[in-house]
Amino acid sequence: MPDLARRLAHTLGLPFRVALVTEIDRPEQKSMQNSTQQARNVDGAFRLAAGELLDGPVLLVDDLVDSRWTFTAAAWLLRSHGVAAVYPLALAQAGFDE
Repeated sequence: MPDLARRLAHTLGLPFRVALVTEIDRPEQKSMQNSTQQARNVDGAFRLAAGELLDGPVLLVDDLVDSRWTFTAAAWLLRSHGVAAVYPLALAQAGFDE
């Protein structure tokens, strides 16, 4: 995803920074049987990347959203470290009838 996010930022004229890294590999969200399992699966899955966060809002880019818990956990971590606003952007979603 970093390459896509970098190109998107360049196209939009926005600064780019890898803000989060995966702490440990976890099973895919779609393999979880319910929302509680999905939330537990991403709890502690991320940490802040080395370096300082940029001032201003963060555009959080993901290729596929299965449960929305990944966005929730990532946004919570960023917000808890002073990011004023987090805007999630997914290229596709799966598992929803909406």
